[in-house]
Amino acid sequence: MNKLLITILLLPLSSSFAQTVVETVPVKVLTPTGSLATCAYMPSEQETPFYKELGKNEITTGSFMAPYKLQGKRNKFVSWYGIVRGIRDVPGKSDTHELLLEQKYFDGMSDCHIMLVSKSGAGDFIAQVTAKDATIPSLSMIRVYGKVVSETAGVPRIDAQFIRIWPWFTFTFTDLGAEDHSNPKWQKLCKICQSEGRIYKPYPTENYYLAILGDPSSFGTMLPADDWPK
Repeated sequence: MNKLLITILLLPLSSSFAQTVVETVPVKVLTPTGSLATCAYMPSEQETPFYKELGKNEITTGSFMAPYKLQGKRNKFVSWYGIVRGIRDVPGKSDTHELLLEQKYFDGMSDCHIMLVSKSGAGDFIAQVTAKDATIPSLSMIRVYGKVVSETAGVPRIDAQFIRIWPWFTFTFTDLGAEDHSNPKWQKLCKICQSEGRIYKPYPTENYYLAILGDPSSFGTMLPADDWPK
């Protein structure tokens, strides 16, 4: 576990311009207690001002009872969960970076001891981030708050105002969710999905993430250009 966290691909971000507020959830050892509980999502202190800006239709972003689409939300303030698939510089703006994110549905509820999102999602989106002295692990999960500034070929782009990062061992997946519209390139990496095994693991291991998301060394700054939306 510790070895993976040390060697996982990280991207330092720096800037002298307007900053995206970045917060990282600390990794801690989880000890099974023999019982599990469900809690409503609680934003952190830093996150709360951004959370309060969300409209009623943007607090939950997809469940098996309420499908959710990413498209058609230009100029709206949204908050989407996503797995970090790619990281690249914005040409001509050395201080600004783009994150390619695999969106994950979220129904507003989580396990009390660990963050819980759906394995299924509505597709890919891009977040533009400007931040100082921050690191974003590939295949980590982040929650992006910001305004949708454009949409090209069905892929929205968010100007990120706040991101909250969940490294491996701080989040897990549920089998429940709306119909999956995730990128087929990422879907085929899920070995558990192919074997029709149960996705949910309340105490995930390194092998769990590898079997669902793939190898982090192949993503982040190492994601091939052909895997980015055209």
